[in-house]
Amino acid sequence: MLSHEQIWSAIDHLAQRNNLTASGLAKRAGLDATSFNRSKRISPDGRKRWPSTESVAKILAATGSTLDDFLRLLGPRTGDSRTVVPLIGSESATGQIGANGLPGNGSVVQEVEVPGLGEESCFAIEARGGALTPLYRDGDVLVVSPTAAMRKGDRVVTCLGGGGILAAELKRRTTRAAELSAPIPGEPDRVIPVADIAWMARVMWVRQ
Repeated sequence: MLSHEQIWSAIDHLAQRNNLTASGLAKRAGLDATSFNRSKRISPDGRKRWPSTESVAKILAATGSTLDDFLRLLGPRTGDSRTVVPLIGSESATGQIGANGLPGNGSVVQEVEVPGLGEESCFAIEARGGALTPLYRDGDVLVVSPTAAMRKGDRVVTCLGGGGILAAELKRRTTRAAELSAPIPGEPDRVIPVADIAWMARVMWVRQ
């Protein structure tokens, strides 16, 4: 059974995963900055206040997270597990994924510590040279997993066979092609044949 404490703890940890305070998360989602204040979680008469489904949907959209990501944060926590993953620059994130779990041409410049992300194989990409705009700015660090399940609405990083790299929202993926939502309103969606994709990885966590 979902508890009041679990739902608020999940919101707090979603904020932490994105290097935000609860207030910062609310503002990023277009909500009042005080929406997630601890003082508002219990009413003056002692009744428990729950966040609305609309608020949860907005914070998921604002952080590029899925409902599954949020549900995983509802589980019991015995402390903030951390893990270290290799970090490469976006200009190096080309080539097929090798046996080491990294793009073949990716040179590891350093490692970065991130929240524990389960059993998925992950590596981090630092956005550089405008490669991942407009969804991400230069300096943002994305932890991505080429092994994680990908569903409609997930944010993904796609490396093209010709060496280009882009970030977009996945609309549909079949055995023949991947359809990506246009990151800029008004532009057409992009359909990329599987033969033109070197690799695709789901965005698991972002430090902005």
